Amino acid sequence: MIAISDVSRAFKGTTVLDHLSLDIPAGQKVALLGPSGSGKTTILRILMTLETIDSGQILIEGVPMYDTASGTPHLLPENRLRPVRSRIGMVFQHFGLFPHLSVLDNIAFPQIFNGRARKADAKARAHDLLKTVGLGDKAYLLPDQLSGGQKQRVAIARALALQPDILLFDEPTSALDPQRVSEVLDIFNMIADTTGTTMLLVTHEMEFARRFADRILFFDHGQIVEDGPPEIVFTNPKDARTRAFLGLPSLNA
Repeated sequence: MIAISDVSRAFKGTTVLDHLSLDIPAGQKVALLGPSGSGKTTILRILMTLETIDSGQILIEGVPMYDTASGTPHLLPENRLRPVRSRIGMVFQHFGLFPHLSVLDNIAFPQIFNGRARKADAKARAHDLLKTVGLGDKAYLLPDQLSGGQKQRVAIARALALQPDILLFDEPTSALDPQRVSEVLDIFNMIADTTGTTMLLVTHEMEFARRFADRILFFDHGQIVEDGPPEIVFTNPKDARTRAFLGLPSLNA
């Protein structure tokens, strides 16, 4: 589903991704862990084309995102990139809802704007998705009238409205209390069980990652230093940096 090949990215002379290569199969649930500045969120932003790369290539379902003929990668022209980008949805850390639109219109608008549905169909789908995330009675409220957990569920419903093949989540639980975190996890599991969507999650919540993911990637200085199932990574990681981050004794102790 996602193939990242020898990708590097630097900001103001600081390398954020260092010749990173990574393959993610369709339907996999992947949690990206690591210290701040290790490159986790940069990967999500590159996949959303909010950032570009300095070298390498990225393919989505075998389709490249960059023209590399000149040696320096350039994003494909918009008419060629749009079909690739339309397969990817993102839920941002701070929800990213339009404050002047109702909950219903926050979900319907992207469908209309992207030409995916006419107004009536978009609103019907928005109603259905609100019921799916347990907010069927909140359709006509404004975002400021919702709790943090409810805003997050609206953001998830909005991402689902475009029926992406890939969903990206950037710290989706950072602003939530423990009860709301459990609710969001239930929704993630429902998405995985009913749609088979490939999901990438950046988080500092170790227990959430453990309960969510099929695969854990631990990043340090723009490289993957640990890659495995949660039952291995959280109990017996091989890399010293992963062990230190998780508060585990070193292998030589």
